[in-house]
Amino acid sequence: MRTPGEPLTVDPGELHQTAGQLDTHASGFGAAYQAAQARAGKVALGSGLASAGLPGMLAAWAADATRYGAQFAKHAKGHRDAADAYVRTDTHGAGTIDDAVPRS
Repeated sequence: MRTPGEPLTVDPGELHQTAGQLDTHASGFGAAYQAAQARAGKVALGSGLASAGLPGMLAAWAADATRYGAQFAKHAKGHRDAADAYVRTDTHGAGTIDDAVPRS
C-alpha cells in the first residue's frame, strides 16, 4: 500500500490484465445468467399471482443482467483506456526529456 508522499506507480500491463479478468468475469456471469434464465423460463407455477408475476420478474432480471454486463464492459474498457493513456504519457514524457538533453 502506498504511503502519503510516495510517488504513484502504474503498470499498464496490470491494467490490461485486470481488464481481461473483468472480461472473464463478464463471460462467466453471462453464461450463468443464461443458464439460470433458461431454467427459470421452464418453471410452471400454475395459476395465480405467482404465475402472473413470473414474466415480469424474468424481464426485470434480463434488464439487470444487461446492465451488469454493460458495467463489466465499461470497467474493462476503462482499465484499457487508462493503460493506453499512461503509455502515451510516458512516451511523450520520455521524448520531452530526450529533447531537453543538450547535444554535443
